[in-house]
Amino acid sequence: MRRHLDRHGFTDIESRQLAGYPPSKTSVNEPAVQATLEVYRRWGVKTTVWPLMAGSRPMHLYTRPPLSLPAVFTGLGHGGRYHSPDEYLVIEGDGKVAGLVEAEKSYVDIVYAFAER
Repeated sequence: MRRHLDRHGFTDIESRQLAGYPPSKTSVNEPAVQATLEVYRRWGVKTTVWPLMAGSRPMHLYTRPPLSLPAVFTGLGHGGRYHSPDEYLVIEGDGKVAGLVEAEKSYVDIVYAFAER
């Protein structure tokens, strides 16, 4: 960030890191991830795997030792603007976007698919 600011003539701006934590990452080969992808295929949903995504949650507490658990952020449905006053979640799906009921069913399917591995 410092180089970017300097390159654009903002040498007078100071930045300080006030907090932070390390990233976390889960292999696509983990059974939890594969169970999720299997359920998506079963539901006919085209998937894209994002190995990294922007966000702020301290998942390293779970994905690194001593726990070393896999983390998968998934489920059908749609929401957005997380943690803002206008955060939303689609309640009633329209056949193209899953609603709350379909999202809940997808979570159950994912848990069962994971348990079968």
